[in-house]
Amino acid sequence: MVPIFWRELAIAIAVVGTMIGAGFASGQELVRFFLVLGSRADEAVILMGGLLTFMAAWVRRLALQWCTRSYHDFLSRLLGSWEKPADLATALFLFGGLAVMLAGSGALVKEYFRINPLFGMAACGLLSLLACLGQGRGLIMLNLLLVPVMLITIVTVVISLSLSFAASSPPAVPAPAQGLIGTNWLLNTFLYVAYNMIGITVLLTSLPSTQKGTLGAAGGGIFIGVLAFFLVKNLATMPTDGLEAEFPLLYMVSIRRGGLVKFYVLALWLALATTAASNLYGLAARFAQFAPFIGRRAPLLLLAFSLPLAGCGFANLISWVYPFFGYICLIFLVIAWLSRL
Repeated sequence: MVPIFWRELAIAIAVVGTMIGAGFASGQELVRFFLVLGSRADEAVILMGGLLTFMAAWVRRLALQWCTRSYHDFLSRLLGSWEKPADLATALFLFGGLAVMLAGSGALVKEYFRINPLFGMAACGLLSLLACLGQGRGLIMLNLLLVPVMLITIVTVVISLSLSFAASSPPAVPAPAQGLIGTNWLLNTFLYVAYNMIGITVLLTSLPSTQKGTLGAAGGGIFIGVLAFFLVKNLATMPTDGLEAEFPLLYMVSIRRGGLVKFYVLALWLALATTAASNLYGLAARFAQFAPFIGRRAPLLLLAFSLPLAGCGFANLISWVYPFFGYICLIFLVIAWLSRL
């Protein structure tokens, strides 16, 4: 019983670590997808938690049933001949996500340290390149060292904010819709779950079948749903200036828990760096299969090509890149459903 419990717990933590990227930890995702909904934000977050829990458990169950060893095995079974377009879309999502993380790192050092954002991008890029060393061993080591620190810090800050939450605080004016994100609560919820399931699916379909993990996958979804609910409740009391900040949660921490700002800046940068490293490694590994002559130069080239896109800005990229791939994922889900009718 104990070994089974720890296996399921490990998978739940892995799901949470995959989901809590910089978009979530900064508050930008929650503001753009849920705070724009005004009074319907709570309903949307509850539905998101339920959908995320169901989808994570469903993907893991299918991965066990089909004995998949990789994301590509899963796509082949799920989509058939549509596997290659879906694989290309995944690679493009990783590239877009890398640009988002670099932009976020630049914006963070500019806002907190008041220095040129290129220094933040360079630091994040350098750590990502180091993580690509040793055929993935660098990435594993990076995650083992940094992800627990990031998760513990973020959860501690969220609990602290929730304890100081005043239910009687007047709700803020809904954040303005931006980019490809509108104000339809159902569509926003499905888009949010759809693009977040990309990373979760890559994780859950690559784990060995001996790990089981259906309950752990569901548990990770439940935890994310609860965490997001409390964060949205806190963010809903923020002034409009706070909701329009580059890092809404950091703005809120500075107002309510000033002593935790340094810790949250650290956690936020770790979220940016670890997500960037994972995206760069996954993208470079896939790119090397198509262009083996590039070899070890692939991470550096991909990083260089992502910098111009990163210059578009953290909040802008989240408003455009994430919902765009959310729409793409929904299209592929419809294709998968139709192919089984």
